[in-house]
Amino acid sequence: MDLREEIFELIYGKRKVEEAILQLNQIIKSAPENSRAIALKAYALNKFANSQKDWKFSDRALDFAERALFLNPEDDIALTSKGWALIDLGRAGEALQPLEHATHLSPRNEYAWYNLAWAQYLTGKPITSSQSIGHALAIAPRNRIIIHGKEMMARGEVPAHLKTRKQS
Repeated sequence: MDLREEIFELIYGKRKVEEAILQLNQIIKSAPENSRAIALKAYALNKFANSQKDWKFSDRALDFAERALFLNPEDDIALTSKGWALIDLGRAGEALQPLEHATHLSPRNEYAWYNLAWAQYLTGKPITSSQSIGHALAIAPRNRIIIHGKEMMARGEVPAHLKTRKQS
């Protein structure tokens, strides 16, 4: 199992985001230039921000994503993490470019497509949003997160934490 699979299993399979962050901290401590571990930490911090409803972790996720992209500008996890953090920080327009790039680099990354769909939806692009969520579901048809997001978009809903943030 590679590092991504291991961390995603902790985050989504075992629902142990904090354990994933601790494990990534250890890797980064011993290998500070490990761009994949840094990108995955950004991803885990985004997940933690959402689970705790504490958006200061989105700021930290954005910092780690930028750090990972400095080391490897072609890291799809770092690009996805950057886009996710920007969305949660009310900057969906800025999230479009890194998320589009992530889907080009890794067309089988369902979370890049899912977050791209949200960025498009929040910036008033319902047709492209529908296409992007369709790509995400084609990759992971039983993913409950993606299914729930599609249902929210179909009802014209916005996640509660984004209702108070004007998307730019």
